Amino acid sequence: MPNSLASSDRQVSPLVGLFLDRSGCDEKASPEQVITGLVEGLYREGACESAQSSLLQLFLNKRHVNVIEVVRELHCDGLIEPIGKAFGDGFRMLLKRGAPASRMRFTMAHEVCHTFFYELVPEMKFAAHSPDQEEERLCNFGAAVLLIPAGLLCRRAARLPVCFESLQYLAQIFCVSLSTMLLRLKALDIWDCELSFWHRKVNGDFILGRVYGGRQLAWQWEDESILRLAWESDARSTGHTFIAFEDDRGTRRYRPISYQILRYSDGVKVLWGKNLSNASSTSTLPLFDPEPTNIRELIN
Repeated sequence: MPNSLASSDRQVSPLVGLFLDRSGCDEKASPEQVITGLVEGLYREGACESAQSSLLQLFLNKRHVNVIEVVRELHCDGLIEPIGKAFGDGFRMLLKRGAPASRMRFTMAHEVCHTFFYELVPEMKFAAHSPDQEEERLCNFGAAVLLIPAGLLCRRAARLPVCFESLQYLAQIFCVSLSTMLLRLKALDIWDCELSFWHRKVNGDFILGRVYGGRQLAWQWEDESILRLAWESDARSTGHTFIAFEDDRGTRRYRPISYQILRYSDGVKVLWGKNLSNASSTSTLPLFDPEPTNIRELIN
């Protein structure tokens, strides 16, 4: 019987159920653990190879992505197409021209993860099919595992304070977005934080855009002047306050937070959570280190 439950007891689609059953992983493994195991298995396969090219290129080669085209007219960030009717025939990857480098790398890693589904559930993937949202979510998770190896991130993050500067530094090292880095830190239980983006409206009020690392609730600030003051300042704002939301019964529920706020072009971004550092500059951070080329460093 197809595996029907994720780690959170969430129902999975028939496609993902077959994917889990055929992965060779423990039947009690969550979907996240399965995609992590498959990605990390590629690290081990490449451990004896000379990784002079990038880690991402190694994955592209091993997953039979034979053609990559960057095109201007594309309705999404990227997509992958089978060249033939079997996994071994290879794939063509299309990427949208003009995307930032970090976004394009994440898209490539995401599309590589789709090849696991083509390999394990060919009867569904090589036939006409609609997008599967659970597959998309797992490919996002797998892309973060691919681009941000756990062992390397743990070693880098262990030396850093929990703050925006550290988040930006780590995102720069691994060439990923702030949200991708935050989700990876959260998934590995390195940080216990959430990242939210608040868009500034014409009248000066703020509306919540996305929350990464936590529940997407209609959060409101008990004191919204905190956001306005952060918008008017070029410096990082820090402090303690309450945020709140109304539940399905109309009860207003409050949550105490420690926060750090930075302005960006369309609003402010907020890091909130536990053990946030009050470090005010990047002077405490190590010098920039390039992405390692030794794959053994990535898997240890």
